[in-house]
Amino acid sequence: MTSISFYKVGGDHTAAAALVCQLIFKAHQRGQQVLCLVERDDQLEALSEQLWAVEPQAFVAHSNDSSDPVAISAALEPGDHHDLLINLRGDTPNWFSRFQRVIEVIHSEPGYQQAKRDRFAFYKQRGYPLEFHDLSAKFPATEQAAQ
Repeated sequence: MTSISFYKVGGDHTAAAALVCQLIFKAHQRGQQVLCLVERDDQLEALSEQLWAVEPQAFVAHSNDSSDPVAISAALEPGDHHDLLINLRGDTPNWFSRFQRVIEVIHSEPGYQQAKRDRFAFYKQRGYPLEFHDLSAKFPATEQAAQ
């Protein structure tokens, strides 16, 4: 059965992207396939750029093609992925259960938080094993985002 982990950051999508880059890097080191779903193409571009800079001496090859081992995509197509789904969307695709693990990232935007609460309830009602990690202190809101 798919295990579901929720990670909460204190900031907005920028803080969420910093966490996601670390999660992708760790999964890549373990040889896992990773599909990271984003809402829009501009988020895809920003996350891709941030991932290139996450570990200067490391190389995490990735693309927006869901057939590559590490993919960042705004399209709702899983490709051949089945290891790790990192979801930055407010909704979750109906094929999530094909993955061994799903990570739902929660950031500070109120509507987005409510969508993730709804997802938590959805998974819980169906008996999926759930974990919750509050990383608000490690990934806080930036001063610019707080203003």
